[in-house]
Amino acid sequence: MLQFLADKVGAGALFVSQLLITAVIGTEPYFQDVRLEVSGDRLFCSGRLVESFTPDLDLLLNSGDTVVIHFEVDLVNVEDDSVVAIADWEHWFIYSLLEDEYTVYRSEHDETELIHNFEQAKTEWVHIENALFCRMRVMENDERYSLRISAFMGEMDMPGITKKINLMSFWNRIRPVHISEPFEKRQLIL
Repeated sequence: MLQFLADKVGAGALFVSQLLITAVIGTEPYFQDVRLEVSGDRLFCSGRLVESFTPDLDLLLNSGDTVVIHFEVDLVNVEDDSVVAIADWEHWFIYSLLEDEYTVYRSEHDETELIHNFEQAKTEWVHIENALFCRMRVMENDERYSLRISAFMGEMDMPGITKKINLMSFWNRIRPVHISEPFEKRQLIL
């Protein structure tokens, strides 16, 4: 058991040293399957990030550190570009070295899920499903709106390292943003 932990900690230290010395080969994630659904007077949002993982990010996710994606969702009035509703959520990814399981926390549902498969945990981490976004009453009947959703990862402290790691390097420092086609309130309830 101690050898297993030593191997995991050693791999994490090796990863961090490589990350600081070499350039990270990143990817450019984007949103897919973004949709709004109405239930009663509430508006729910769903979507997922694709092309968001690299081998280096996979190593970090298996290091045991908490890695967080921040999602921001805006309902924008197209006519004057004003934001009429906003929501932000966090998705945490934690690998337990002792239990050999993954924890994915989603703030939009205040829900924690324990998962034993790495690929499934990654899928859950980048997926928003039926998240309560806002009430329909924030929308006017004859106005046009668009949904804007974006994601980012912040900087991360690593034990024993004085320099913070900018996790956006894994995404080529590009924040994925999706803007829907304009729509009216009545289109959502039909």
